Amino acid sequence: MINSPAKCIAALLLLAGSSIAMAQDVRYSWAEISYAGQDIGRSGSSTDSIVGQTVDISAKDGNGIKFRGSWGTWHNLYAFVDFGSTDIDVSAVVTNSQGSFPASDQFDYTTVSGGLGLRLPLTTKTDIYGAVSFDSTDFDFGSFAGEDFDAGEKDIGARIGIRSILRDKIELRASARYSGVGDVDLSTGVLDADTLFGVGIGYEMVRGLSISADYESGEFSNWNIGFRLDLDED
Repeated sequence: MINSPAKCIAALLLLAGSSIAMAQDVRYSWAEISYAGQDIGRSGSSTDSIVGQTVDISAKDGNGIKFRGSWGTWHNLYAFVDFGSTDIDVSAVVTNSQGSFPASDQFDYTTVSGGLGLRLPLTTKTDIYGAVSFDSTDFDFGSFAGEDFDAGEKDIGARIGIRSILRDKIELRASARYSGVGDVDLSTGVLDADTLFGVGIGYEMVRGLSISADYESGEFSNWNIGFRLDLDED
C-alpha cells in the first residue's frame, strides 16, 4: 500500500511545471493521482468445524489512493488504465470454546482496470464515448484466527458516458459502468457483477493542470479527488 497520498500529489504538482500541455477541449491524454475512498458494507462468516471456531467479519469503509491514465486518440480510439488501492476497516468476532473475542484491523482492497475506448464528438465541447475493459478485483483480508476470507477474480467490463467542457475551465462528466467483478460474497469468496453510475467534475487551475473529483454509486460506492495533468496530444 502507498501510505502517503499527499507526497504523491505533491510529486504530480512538481511534474506539472515541466509537462503542461497545450490547451484543448475534451482531452484523452492525461495522468491523474487521487485520494480515494470506498464504502464496502459487506459481512461474512467462516466456520472451522475441526477446531470448533467461527469468525464473523464486517467490512466497512476505507481510504487510499488511485492512479488513472488515458492515452489517445488514434482515429478517435484511446487506451486507459485505472489502479486503486484502499485500506478497508474490518471488524471481527472470533467465537470458540473459550468465548467470543472482538477484533479489528485494516486490510487491502485493490482494483485494476484497463482497456480501449472510442470517442464520438457531438460538438467541439462535448463527446460521448464507449469503452471495454479487463477488470481485476482483489480482497486481501489476512487472518484474525486462521480463517481465510480472501477473494479475487478477473472479468470483462464496459462503460458508456458523456464529457462536456463549460467556459473552457470546467469539465462535467457522467457515466454508467458494468464490471463482472464489482461485488463479493465474503462468506463464499465469490465475486459477482455490478452496474455503477458515476458523475464527475474537473476544474482547470492553470493550463494543463486540473483538480478532479468523481463519485460512483453501486454495490460498492466510491469517490476520489485529486489532480489531473494533461499530456501532449499531437
